[in-house]
Amino acid sequence: MKNITLIVLLTVSMGCGSKRTVVEPSANAYYPVGNYDAKFKYVDTDAYVIHKDITKQIEWNQIAYSVREIQYSWGKKVEMFYRLEDGNVLYYDVASNTESMIMPKDPKVGFKWVSTDKAWEYEIVQLDGELETPQRKYSNLLVMKASQVTGRDLNKLSEYHNYYQKGIGKVASMGDGMLMTFRLYQ
Repeated sequence: MKNITLIVLLTVSMGCGSKRTVVEPSANAYYPVGNYDAKFKYVDTDAYVIHKDITKQIEWNQIAYSVREIQYSWGKKVEMFYRLEDGNVLYYDVASNTESMIMPKDPKVGFKWVSTDKAWEYEIVQLDGELETPQRKYSNLLVMKASQVTGRDLNKLSEYHNYYQKGIGKVASMGDGMLMTFRLYQ
């Protein structure tokens, strides 16, 4: 009995003294973290991409991140890293070793921010956007404009519009005024 009490006390005291931040599934209205599972189809092709939060967590600088696995239909697989801080969704970029906000807690039209590596600028342009995809017609969407600032990502368009539904997350992306990807529902 004394051994069990000692183990419990050590576990509690070690947990209380740690600076480590733990990631819990988020209630961010537009960008769920920790329990997200979605499939997106590329328009006019059979290609698709699956976004799936897995139970794995990664830690950098004593901060824990939820892992989102991105699987492309052509075989490529990558992991993305997200966490919630004060309701804001933050993303850790391994290439630049920086953390940037990807979705504010309380989005307002006109709110702008720049990624920490200064490569992309984001702006909330609508909270009542409408969009029709081959599967659904949406209304009351958050529309976020993403614009390249430096031209670093040559294989990407210079500007995108991403569409998010409250309680669901991302539902579509547009580039050059054309639908590029849309969420599939079973």
